[in-house]
Amino acid sequence: MSKYGDLNFDEQWYNEPIEKYLNHKRTVDEVTNPRFSKICNVVVESPDTVEWEAWDEFVIEEDDDDNVVRTWRDEMTLADARAFKQQLENAGLRSRTVEAKLRIVQSFLKELLERDVIESNPVAYVCDETDFDHDDPDKIDRTVVEIGEFLRAIPNLQQRGMGVTFGKTGIRNGENYNIDLPFLHLDHEIYYNILDQHDVTLVDEVADHPDTLYIPSEPTESETFRGEKRILGNKRERGTKIPIDEELKKALLDWLAVRPETSYPHPLWVKPSGKPIRIGTANPNRRLMNYWAEETGLVDDGDTGAFTTHWFRHFFTTNMKPGRGHHDDSIAPSLVKYIRGDVEDDIMEVYTHDWGDQVRKQYLDAIYQFGIYD
Repeated sequence: MSKYGDLNFDEQWYNEPIEKYLNHKRTVDEVTNPRFSKICNVVVESPDTVEWEAWDEFVIEEDDDDNVVRTWRDEMTLADARAFKQQLENAGLRSRTVEAKLRIVQSFLKELLERDVIESNPVAYVCDETDFDHDDPDKIDRTVVEIGEFLRAIPNLQQRGMGVTFGKTGIRNGENYNIDLPFLHLDHEIYYNILDQHDVTLVDEVADHPDTLYIPSEPTESETFRGEKRILGNKRERGTKIPIDEELKKALLDWLAVRPETSYPHPLWVKPSGKPIRIGTANPNRRLMNYWAEETGLVDDGDTGAFTTHWFRHFFTTNMKPGRGHHDDSIAPSLVKYIRGDVEDDIMEVYTHDWGDQVRKQYLDAIYQFGIYD
């Protein structure tokens, strides 16, 4: 039964799920003709010109007499979903294309799962467990040491603090720019004095968790949040508590010591006037990723778009996963997803239940050091 109870969905969802879904996309979602064709090609029937099969064609089992004994409507397994992904890769499709096709099937199965037509969505699981590596011809590869040298050379304390925050957490652009002081708990007398002077009360999620950053699920793009319309959204289904190690803590305290006076909603990152910096294309962002990247020799040309704040999201993922990147220590891939904010509810529940040991200790034991204060 769906979370809304027994809503008596149209019987066609159960008798003819594909036909009903396609009609739903046409009439309710009003997808464009090109998008509708992509859905049909991936879910129903693949084009004759490709070397892979659509979901409805692929997940089918026949006996020795070519009689169909099982389809995805009868039963789906993780093996089916993984095999479906593998045949797309074997056909020579790029990682980005494979992910796009899997997401289409995931969305299709999600609609059926919400109506109790099926009992599981193995394709969603495969999408969550896969680290899609979207190769970019302009992709740059830098070590932890190189990024540390880059950050240490930035004299502007706000831009350095932004860079260390991106580098240590892998949070999204909007999530960083949306940080307000009530969501940041730094266990230091200087910070407590700042909170007292501005009458700032920490949110419950971090009040009892020193040296912790809380990224809430709100705001969404263009939503008014804490009395201010936010340009970028946080894009998280659920709030996440992220540990802060000593190096990030020092970088944030350095900035807060010179941060201009501001008022409600008490933004962390501000302009010289004290007004909040919310949009990702603001000057400090361009200075950090373009100007200072060039000045310090990290990149030859900061205008290529290869080195962005989003680049740090991949940097964090690569260096914190086992056997990847330029960092010896690691945390569980599911914990990486938890911190990044792109995991399913069941994983969130595991880490939320025992946050101190499951998240904080593992993260602090493994997080790389940039050597900014050595």
